[in-house]
Amino acid sequence: MAWERIRKLLSSRDADRIASVVIWVCVCMVGLAALHFGRRVLVCDQFVIRGVSMTPTFASGQRVWVRKYLMGPRIYTRFKFEEGEPLRCIRLPGFRRLRAGDIAVFNSPEGWENSHVVTFQVNYVYAKRCLGAPGDTVGAQKGHYYSTGADPVGIPVKQEAVLRATPDSSLTGRGLEAGQFAGLHGQWTIRDFGPLVVPEKGMTVPLDSMGVRLYAKSICYETGTRPEWSQGQAWLNGRALSEYTFQKNWYFFVGDHIVDSRDSRYLGFVPEEFVVGIVAEGR
Repeated sequence: MAWERIRKLLSSRDADRIASVVIWVCVCMVGLAALHFGRRVLVCDQFVIRGVSMTPTFASGQRVWVRKYLMGPRIYTRFKFEEGEPLRCIRLPGFRRLRAGDIAVFNSPEGWENSHVVTFQVNYVYAKRCLGAPGDTVGAQKGHYYSTGADPVGIPVKQEAVLRATPDSSLTGRGLEAGQFAGLHGQWTIRDFGPLVVPEKGMTVPLDSMGVRLYAKSICYETGTRPEWSQGQAWLNGRALSEYTFQKNWYFFVGDHIVDSRDSRYLGFVPEEFVVGIVAEGR
C-alpha cells in the first residue's frame, strides 16, 4: 500500500511537471509568433525584387529589407481587399518622411489594372526610387532626371546615358510617349518632360487643360469623380473649377533602369497611404 501511494505521488508530480513544460513551450511559441508578425507589421519586412526595373541597384530575385518604422507603419482599418474597395488604413508615427532619392516599396496605383483610376490591391507592390516627394518639382532634360527634392536623385548616371543613346525606334514599343503625360505640348516623353509639381496636401493647382490632364487620376481618387475638360473649362461633379486644392500627399517614382521601368511616368502619382516603407539599400 505504501509503495502504491509513493508511485501515485511521483506520477502526479511528473504530470504536473510535464503540464508546466507544455504550457511554457506554448507560451513561448505564441510569443515568438507575435514578435515575428509584429516585426513584419511594425518594424521591417522582406520583399523580393521582380524584373529589371531597378538594375543595377537591385537584381531580379534579390530580397530587400523594407523599413516600415521610418515613415511609420500602416495599420489596416479595413480588411476587405476586393476590386473597387478603397484602402482604409492609418499610419503610426515615424521618424521621417520619404524623400527624393529614397527607394521605397509601394502598392501599384493601378492595382486592378485600370489605367483611368487609382485602385488598391493588397500585395501588388513595386520597388522604385522616389523622384519627387510632396511639393517637389520633377522632370527630365535630354534624359537627365532632376528633382528639387534632391540633387542628384540617385538614378545611376550610366542609365541616363543609355536612355539618351537609345533610338526612338527602340523605345516606341516600350512607352517613349509615357502614358501619364503623352503628347503634352508635343514635347513630353521619358527623355524630356516637366517641370511637373508633385501634389502636396493643401497645395492648389490651376485646372487648365494641362492641369486636368496631369492631375485627373489623383483628383478622382480624392473626390470620387474624374475632372473633365470641356468648352474651355474644367468640370468636376457638374461644377466649373479653375483650380483644385489637394487633400492628400502624393509621390512620383521611377525605376533606376529608366529605359525599361513601369513607374509614375506610366502609372501616375502614388498616394502616401500606398507606400509600404523605405528600402535599405545595403546589399
